[in-house]
Amino acid sequence: MGKVINIVCSYSSIYGGNFIPSILFLANKILLGKMSDVIFTFPLEAKERKWVKFLENKRFKIFFIDFKNNFLKNVRNINKKNKVTDVYSHFVSGFRIKMLYPFSKKIKLFIHVHSDFSGGIEESKFTKFKRFIENKVLRKDATYIFVSKNMEHQYPNKKNIYLPNALAIDRIPCNKIDIKLFMQKYNIKETDTIFLHFGWSPFVKGSDIIIKSFTKNIKEGDNCKLIVVYGKNNGYEKLLSFLSRRNVSFDKNDRRLIFIPPTEDVFSLFKISDIFVSSSRSEGFSYSILESTYFNLRVFSSDIPGVQWAHKYDNVYFFKNYDELSELIVKEKKFKKKKKVNKNISEDFSLQKWTNNLIKILGL
Repeated sequence: MGKVINIVCSYSSIYGGNFIPSILFLANKILLGKMSDVIFTFPLEAKERKWVKFLENKRFKIFFIDFKNNFLKNVRNINKKNKVTDVYSHFVSGFRIKMLYPFSKKIKLFIHVHSDFSGGIEESKFTKFKRFIENKVLRKDATYIFVSKNMEHQYPNKKNIYLPNALAIDRIPCNKIDIKLFMQKYNIKETDTIFLHFGWSPFVKGSDIIIKSFTKNIKEGDNCKLIVVYGKNNGYEKLLSFLSRRNVSFDKNDRRLIFIPPTEDVFSLFKISDIFVSSSRSEGFSYSILESTYFNLRVFSSDIPGVQWAHKYDNVYFFKNYDELSELIVKEKKFKKKKKVNKNISEDFSLQKWTNNLIKILGL
């Protein structure tokens, strides 16, 4: 084989989601095709995740390191001991990956960029300076892979490739939500219209926008409920603190609002729900919009650069501001009928197509 790829992922989410099955599918195809050996490097926090156990059962060699301290030294040591020829990264800044080998071209670098910094989030001067060094000083032969066309201008390099994410339907086994018990616990009736929002990063995901709009425009008698999934590590307290700072107030006993912790089984949440709301201020590529569209939910999405791909699907409704979201909520709250679009979405974002494209990009 000759080649050894180190897939370096700053990913430690409780939920393996779309990403882990996708990267596993890619790694399996590379190994089965005898194109290269594959190893993984994850943060220490990922060690106890169920999806890691699944990867280990597939007999992949996995390394766990502290991504905050001695990152460069640790990755270099792993690469040296395993005779790595290519580094392929996810959720790690291009600056850090290029600093592994700032000028030497012995190891090829492939940087998969998932986050769009062009909207909603003000970058610090230091971050902008690092971006300048990354683009103008450090290695210019690195290949950048973007999940959104809008992100290319942030990295004016010659080797820029746009590749939207894939939809992975076959997920790693997880603890399933008992839908019947869930509905009983939160007093959800079959006739209710259920809105769903993922607020694990409240500012970026615009949790204040949807919660304010929902509580203002939905009355008790409307038979509507909003499920908000908050983030890990005291996520509920962080969400409440954020909403307070944004002057969004509500009664904590309001039965229209359902706040739940992160869950591996988001598919059951999609099955329970009628409308998914993505009120994000910034997105690279929204897995949530992709998945909820596959499950035939109506989707209300902020009209931002990272989600322009979704304009072709007629179950996705876009809003430019708070007032337009409010209009959508008032207009659509009573219509529970779902539009069938999952055949188109699964073909457009085929995992097989994504994998074949990546294998070409990696030069295998």
